[in-house]
Amino acid sequence: MTPLLLDPVLVAKPWGGRRLAGLGVDLPADGRTYGEAWVVADLDPADTVQPDPASRVRSGPWASRRLSDLVAEDRESLLGDVPDHDGRFPLLVKLLDAREHLSVQVHPPAAVLDDHPSARLKTESWVVLEADPGAELFLGLADDVTHDQVRDALGTPALVDLLRRVPAHAGEVFHVPAGLVHALGAGVVVAEVQTPSDTTWRLYDWVAELDRPERELHLDAGWDAIAAAWEVNTTPVVPETGRPRLLDTAHYVVDRLDLATDQPLPEPDDDRRPRVVMVLEGGLGWGRERLGPGGVVLVPPGPTGPHDSRPRATTDTTVLVVVPGPGHRA
Repeated sequence: MTPLLLDPVLVAKPWGGRRLAGLGVDLPADGRTYGEAWVVADLDPADTVQPDPASRVRSGPWASRRLSDLVAEDRESLLGDVPDHDGRFPLLVKLLDAREHLSVQVHPPAAVLDDHPSARLKTESWVVLEADPGAELFLGLADDVTHDQVRDALGTPALVDLLRRVPAHAGEVFHVPAGLVHALGAGVVVAEVQTPSDTTWRLYDWVAELDRPERELHLDAGWDAIAAAWEVNTTPVVPETGRPRLLDTAHYVVDRLDLATDQPLPEPDDDRRPRVVMVLEGGLGWGRERLGPGGVVLVPPGPTGPHDSRPRATTDTTVLVVVPGPGHRA
């Protein structure tokens, strides 16, 4: 199977903007603010409010086919040794544009799933692509915050004062495990890698401060998640920078590679797993295809193929390479 270009699933958000257009995302000229582009997506419609939550192949013999169709028809060619996720692709990869603060939120860890059967485990990681001067991330709880303080502050502005604030800088990578209370701050654009889940429990949504329409909060479920991951919430989240291997989790591995002009994408260490490759700087090209910053290609398992079908750097280029993990452990 040849490398696959996918059309993203676009998600309008009250906190979003129009900066994703600068990353190659074709935003409709409808005046709406778009917070998310799901560049590799294959969710069950029953698990999300998005009406069509699966990427479709943009061109070639599988044009217009959903990822789930390819998994069903030729699972081994697309996934190799990687387990599927209930018959679907096992990763969700996004681009996010936070024009305003996102809601303060938390995702369910495995420990609470029995009590919340409709929830899906969600662990994610952020690669900061752009950050305005002074932009911040909210990651976990500040020092010496107590259970009672958090429980009493849920749903109120007081919750924000209990969070750990971390400056955001382009190039940094942050891991956001399930159960960590968090929010992207205004002025940040990130690439997000996550488990295939759309379960988000909102704890505070800046309605008065940002003149937003009210959205549902999930205070009881959110508290269950925070309490179950209390140690994670009280341990400072430290950014990763300057290493080729950025993240190695149970769910995915993330590498950053620098390629010289005309250098092909290296053959993988394990050619039995697919790779999601995102251009951070420079460009990739193969055949008639060209990708610039923000562009994403899904490379199926196996050797990358003959010369003309191997993605190659069109100039000095930096890419992010995401590989699904061997299983889906909690």
